[in-house]
Amino acid sequence: MKRTIDKLKSMGEDAKKIFDIIQKNGPLTKAQILGISKFKLTTLNRIMNPFVTDKLIVESSIGESTGGRKPTLYDVNLRDYAFVGIDISRIYTQVVFTDLKLNIIYKERFNMDKSHTPKKTVDRIIDICEKAKKIPELKNKETIAAGLGTVGPFDIKRGIMKSAINFMAEGWEGTEIKDMLQEKLKLDFFMDNGANAAVIAEYKFGSGKDLKNMAYFNFGMGIRTAVISNGNIIRSINDAEDAFAHMVINVDGIKCSCGNFGCVECYSSIKAITEKFKQKIIDGENTQIKKQVENINYIDISEAAEAGDIVASEIITQAAEIFGTGLANFINLLNPQLVVLSGPLIMASELFYRVSEETAKKKCYFSKHTNIFFNRGGYFKENAISVGAVAVAIENLINS
Repeated sequence: MKRTIDKLKSMGEDAKKIFDIIQKNGPLTKAQILGISKFKLTTLNRIMNPFVTDKLIVESSIGESTGGRKPTLYDVNLRDYAFVGIDISRIYTQVVFTDLKLNIIYKERFNMDKSHTPKKTVDRIIDICEKAKKIPELKNKETIAAGLGTVGPFDIKRGIMKSAINFMAEGWEGTEIKDMLQEKLKLDFFMDNGANAAVIAEYKFGSGKDLKNMAYFNFGMGIRTAVISNGNIIRSINDAEDAFAHMVINVDGIKCSCGNFGCVECYSSIKAITEKFKQKIIDGENTQIKKQVENINYIDISEAAEAGDIVASEIITQAAEIFGTGLANFINLLNPQLVVLSGPLIMASELFYRVSEETAKKKCYFSKHTNIFFNRGGYFKENAISVGAVAVAIENLINS
């Protein structure tokens, strides 16, 4: 008997088009599908009948009548199938199970620390997956495939994390992460860098749906960026996601880990903000935070800034102004319709988000000529990369 994953892989071009339309826009009547696809009814019936027989597409409900018999609505099967999505970052790892429309059925996250080597991280992911499969909502579902969004740069074909710096644990550089997870999960496995995964989810299913151009920024230990231009994802050299982070904003600035001076990441990342704040406290400046300096983190600084702490407010404001200036340059070059700012720092600091947006708009050449929309967190917010990993898996399957 043919596996579900093989049915998805073996779809013809017309079948892919119909499946894609229904997955992203369903439930739809046949008349609505015909309107979008421009196929003839006989062609649509020929394509849809195998889908319905295989239960990949189902009759989901009855639509409103416009006169006469009420039409049947069709959608992808949300009852019988699931996908695994994994987000490995330097700060946390998250695992989700979703249905075919990226609705989250189960989610679990754990923080990364100095003990989380690749082996320990993979073992915890597998434990989460085994536990999840036993819950009532998943135990009767077929898990089709898995996706991973992780830190680049990496070899996407071989699934190797080439230069995974700034992890708290040792051993991440050169990790054959795809083979490690695929061997344990016993599933077909697809991966991309985390920012690309997130922008695919937002573009296909979220805040960027129906747009042609958008940009996604994720603020964690570094600054991760992905871009959709005219409907196509722009890939950087080695599938790195930190190219924007190493845009030089001050030629006489701080030395960066990349070897250059004055990169955006030197000023506007969680690491940069935290280090600068701690140095201010060591130098004798007063703060509302009642913690030992070594225990202060970006959440403490963000909360203090919102509460009016002068030192915290100044540091976050300066970091956001520098990022906003770099973002204005970025917008001038690529002219996205939508800019999504997300990640741990954005979700913790409304001040950072607001100043970044204001600065970018003020300094952007195009701001007087076109509408550029900003979104804090996007549609999927903290789930964008893990849910995006599922989108990567589905897109790879139906376009293989």
